[in-house]
Amino acid sequence: MKSLTPSSNRILDPLQQTLDQLAADLENRKDEVVELLSNEQPSKSRQVELTYAQCIWWEGCYYCKDHAHRWHRIKCFV
Repeated sequence: MKSLTPSSNRILDPLQQTLDQLAADLENRKDEVVELLSNEQPSKSRQVELTYAQCIWWEGCYYCKDHAHRWHRIKCFV
């Protein structure tokens, strides 16, 4: 399976750590992300559903954590 996010959306270690800390206190919004993407990007929605264990909202973006415990920027709103 192709990577869901291009390398430009890879998250650097300091942000990885911040997101890990936030995720402990924030609810999992994976279902919300899947639903949001289902109409505009159905294939991306399906990939999020299959690839990620947890998603959170922080500072205008949805971030999702894969099963290797790496965060990925999925969608941002400006």
